[in-house]
Amino acid sequence: MPTRPFTLGRSRPLQGDPGAAAARPFELPAHHLVTHGVVVGMTGSGKTGLVMVLVEEALRSGVPVLMVDVKGDLPNLLFTFPELSPAEFEPWVDPSAAARDGRSTADVAGELAARWRAGLASSGLGPADVAALRARMAPRLLTPGTTAGEPIHVLSALEAPSSLWDEDEEAAREALSASLSLLLRLVGRDPDPARSREHVLLAHLAERRLRGGGAAGLEELLADLAEPPIATVGALDVDEFFAPKERQALARELNTLLASPTFATWRKGAPLDVAGWLAPQGGKTPAVIVSVAHLEDDERLLVLGLLFEQLLSWVRGLSGTSDLRALVVFDEVFGFLPPHPANPPTKRPLLALLKQARAFGVGVVLATQNPMDLDYKALSNAGAWFVGRLQTDADRERVVEGLSGADGGAGGVEAAALSAALKALPPRTFFVRNVHMQPPSFLAETRFSLSWLRGPVTRRELGRLVRGMSPPPPAPAAPPSPAAPPKAAGAAAAPGPAAAAPSPSAASSSTPATPPGRAPASSSPPAPAPHAAVGPGGTVVLDPRRAPPAPAAHAPQATRRSEAAARRSEAARDGGGEPTAPPPPEGWRSLYAHAPAAAPEGFRYIPWVAVSVVAHLRDAKLGVTLNQSQLLAAPLLPDGRPDLSRVARLDPSLLSASPAPGARFAELPAPLAKRTAAQAAARALREHAYRTAEATVAVHKELGLAQAEGEPLEAFAARCRAAAARLAAAERQQVIGRFAPRIARLGERIAAAKARNDQAEAEVAALPGAVGAALLGLVTGRDTARRAGTQRDRATAKLERARQEWTEADAALRDLQAAQAAELAALEQLPLRAGEGVEAKRLVPRKTDVEVAFVALAWAATLASPA
Repeated sequence: MPTRPFTLGRSRPLQGDPGAAAARPFELPAHHLVTHGVVVGMTGSGKTGLVMVLVEEALRSGVPVLMVDVKGDLPNLLFTFPELSPAEFEPWVDPSAAARDGRSTADVAGELAARWRAGLASSGLGPADVAALRARMAPRLLTPGTTAGEPIHVLSALEAPSSLWDEDEEAAREALSASLSLLLRLVGRDPDPARSREHVLLAHLAERRLRGGGAAGLEELLADLAEPPIATVGALDVDEFFAPKERQALARELNTLLASPTFATWRKGAPLDVAGWLAPQGGKTPAVIVSVAHLEDDERLLVLGLLFEQLLSWVRGLSGTSDLRALVVFDEVFGFLPPHPANPPTKRPLLALLKQARAFGVGVVLATQNPMDLDYKALSNAGAWFVGRLQTDADRERVVEGLSGADGGAGGVEAAALSAALKALPPRTFFVRNVHMQPPSFLAETRFSLSWLRGPVTRRELGRLVRGMSPPPPAPAAPPSPAAPPKAAGAAAAPGPAAAAPSPSAASSSTPATPPGRAPASSSPPAPAPHAAVGPGGTVVLDPRRAPPAPAAHAPQATRRSEAAARRSEAARDGGGEPTAPPPPEGWRSLYAHAPAAAPEGFRYIPWVAVSVVAHLRDAKLGVTLNQSQLLAAPLLPDGRPDLSRVARLDPSLLSASPAPGARFAELPAPLAKRTAAQAAARALREHAYRTAEATVAVHKELGLAQAEGEPLEAFAARCRAAAARLAAAERQQVIGRFAPRIARLGERIAAAKARNDQAEAEVAALPGAVGAALLGLVTGRDTARRAGTQRDRATAKLERARQEWTEADAALRDLQAAQAAELAALEQLPLRAGEGVEAKRLVPRKTDVEVAFVALAWAATLASPA
């Protein structure tokens, strides 16, 4: 057990002095988290900050941490700036946000650095503690399905034999099932393990191979689909269960997936090996972040189902201990551990971890905004609760119910008092319920995090973070002088037609390499390279915005004449005379890179193929339609096919409809003269556009709103709040209209009861009292006195009934008005909570949504011609 407890902030009693005098350090022994923890709180309560502090304290105590990131907040752990200087903050400040506030990024960075220094100082921390944390942890950022971070080989359960089949057959079968579900989802087939015939057949085929110690990758499964090595599936013959034609169709789809560059991302990278991830790295403590923020909802469920199955199998193979061996943190668990009857792939392994992992020293911390997101059995397994501010009555009731169910009571706190306390908690203050501590319930204010809580990290920023964690790549070789271009060695690959299309070797100085899969459509073009990029074989890509100068005028005349003669001789060898541009294939047009500043004899045009496409990105449910136009180009291979590994997006303004006078042209690949080859080249680029076109928009499903094209996120959030306010106003009128008739009826009932009460009071007042009746009896006789007493009794009873009716009607009216006020108060929170419903929606086109505007032969300008 780590000797150092987790220092989370300051604590104070529930009752008594709320000020600093009653506060004391809040230290949580690490082994208390072996019985797991739950963090709940609405947006702005400080929930993510508490989660980050827990992670930091675990790492400072030498406890490995595995974090599951759904929203994009947990990579903030990597924003640890040892000096807390403005220069460390500034590269991560959003320039557009600073400009909207009328400030520079340096000003914003200075303010952030000062605020973080002051905040840490208030918690007794400083730059030395940040530096110590950075030096102690071994961070790793894993991104399944993309190369933005470190990719994960998520299908390793299929392609590598596992000892789980001998040690834990149930876990092995669950991991296999999750892998097959992901595989079928990628080809658009039913991934349900219980109802999908494809899943059942592939499970039988794969399990047979894996049990035999072999691999069950796509190549092996395709062979088994062609010739099944089993005779029956269940009680049916294999051909009767899944007809040969259907198997052939499934095999074709899987083969297409196998050949797809997009799928390659799922099959490369780090193996799905939790034991290896959490092993100490050179004396440092592993801090593993698995980010799935970029994936679709069903992809997240399948990938995390695989992850938790592997995690569960690793936990079951550990020896028992009461110390905290590792900490698993899952922020924003909404949808992954839902109440009954929902049963996503993540629910079974998560519930098993909460029930069994404590015996092996592995703690699980779950965080969510809404406690109703979690299954009750999960809540009851947590020994430590951290509850921030909750607005709705339903949320508070669920928390009070969970706290009572955890150990039979809420630590002597009345349910009503606890509910009121949860409603009034300030930011970064939590009601803590820890069954291992005395008193078990208190309030705690979290300390400042050592990491900068910047907010969600985008996919592009993930790449920057990963590069920051790795050693810098070696510097590229300096390009040759444009005034004396080198000859290309061998058949050099063609460069791009403009600055937007550098060769792969120049990716570090211009356009970043596009990872397999869909690249963000909203990515902005990079800054132009400061010099000409060097391609394979010495080919030099010319940027017309930064063209090299013409040969120096003071060069010796004889030298200039000899160079010109050599170029004319070379031009003659290439075709003689003044070669013209070869005609484009039928139906294509020609585009040319702008003429560089060099003399025409000093450069050569190289053929590329370009396609202008329009991708229509739609979401019919939300009524979103974005039209994304782009001009894509790729160099042509000798067989006439485009080199799809070097596809680049071009700026049409960098191209011209006519070539530079006197320029020389390379020959077109001979196969391109065939109509079928030209069509295949255009089709390949259109397919690339379909695979890579993507846009991410903010949506609010509850309000049915989506971010408009070009609309800033802040403006969309304001529009959501305005829409929520209008909805609340409309619903307010409905609530008032719904309660009005009952309130009116109760008002009439009260008025009638009051009138009867007044009448009864008048009648009682008009009748003689007991003494008056006795005197009347002496004068008029007993009968008269008896009648007067009877009348008085009747009038008194009538008065009591009238008062009772009045009281009951008034109480009913008060209850009805209180119910109306509660509903109206809830509606007032709608605009305040509108931001909680904003989420990112990824839009991708269907194949039929990608239209080709034209196909062109794009001629790139190069200073060095191929030999």
